[in-house]
Amino acid sequence: MKTRKVSTDSDSEPRLQRLNHYLERNFPDFFAEARFQVGDDDYFLYARFGEYFARSIEHNRASGRIISRGFTVLNRMAQASLRHPRIRQILVCGPLEYILAAPRARALALVHLSPAAQDYLAGLCE
Repeated sequence: MKTRKVSTDSDSEPRLQRLNHYLERNFPDFFAEARFQVGDDDYFLYARFGEYFARSIEHNRASGRIISRGFTVLNRMAQASLRHPRIRQILVCGPLEYILAAPRARALALVHLSPAAQDYLAGLCE
């Protein structure tokens, strides 16, 4: 009989590494600055990303391509969070709180976020 591997917080590290690489490739200036300011703390990295992304949308500084890539980061986080509670906590307590607080970003989120991410966002609204 095969034993099944139980998911732990350390199991979420490879998933978060892939997200970090995607974030670094698509937002290199933001990533370098944020890593310089917060070090290796992924919670603060993604909280800063949410703040940066929402502010960029609110002030019309983000092109359609950047908006699409930003929501892809959030959708990938939501997908990974289905199996890893730590990533869910980072997503909900970080980027989605900033998206919720910004009216334009929230309106775009309703169009661009995956159903899982929209559920987390709706949970914050309650």
